Amino acid sequence: MQVPSGSIYSEYDLELLRRMAQYGFVRHADQPFRLRSGIESCVYVFGREDLTDHPDLEMLVGRKVAEVVFRDRSVTDRQPCLIGLPTAGTAIAQAAAMVSFWRGAIGEAVPDIEICHRIMRETKKRAHGASQHQGFWVNGRPDLDRHTYWGADNVATDGQTKVDAALRLVEDGYPAYEMPWLIFIDRQQGAVERLRSLGFNRISVALQLLDITFVFGELGLWPKSAVQAVEEEIRAHQLLKEA
Repeated sequence: MQVPSGSIYSEYDLELLRRMAQYGFVRHADQPFRLRSGIESCVYVFGREDLTDHPDLEMLVGRKVAEVVFRDRSVTDRQPCLIGLPTAGTAIAQAAAMVSFWRGAIGEAVPDIEICHRIMRETKKRAHGASQHQGFWVNGRPDLDRHTYWGADNVATDGQTKVDAALRLVEDGYPAYEMPWLIFIDRQQGAVERLRSLGFNRISVALQLLDITFVFGELGLWPKSAVQAVEEEIRAHQLLKEA
């Protein structure tokens, strides 16, 4: 199926979106949600227990993320190592690592290399456990000879979560602005452009919100009225941004 961005969605992509709608990974409500950016929106991207409670969805999300990593990795990159931004990005990073080990879930034409991942904390670990883990945001010191690190998150609106995480990664010695960043769903409200203007050199997007809602409408998973409302909402916020 061709989607508004011009991409062609495969049967794997369509099945992923069916499960996302079924389990509420992306939800529409009449009462707006307030996002971290301050924007009120009738669409919310979850990716928490709706993902981890459903291994069928988790596998499909991991497959899509692994596909994007293999698509966008440079020939000079080392082994991809995903650092999921807490908390939603953690399961996404782990899912991609597990799926990449099982190459049959992605397809035959994939690099002969697995994705690994590391755990990032919401607060620094202090005063217990192994000394090499104390006082750091990420479990494990950077090894640039072995890994190319990727930041991974479930969604982006204005990109502020990525900005905050980058400061913490730099504090831990990671090359936050040079390393790739993967956004699973871009809400198309200026995050990618903002991050690039702040020095994030490599940004990959797995899915765009307008493509998702278009497919939801075409497959009868959402009423067309809800799809139209999302399109109008995104256009309105883009106009506010440009003003």
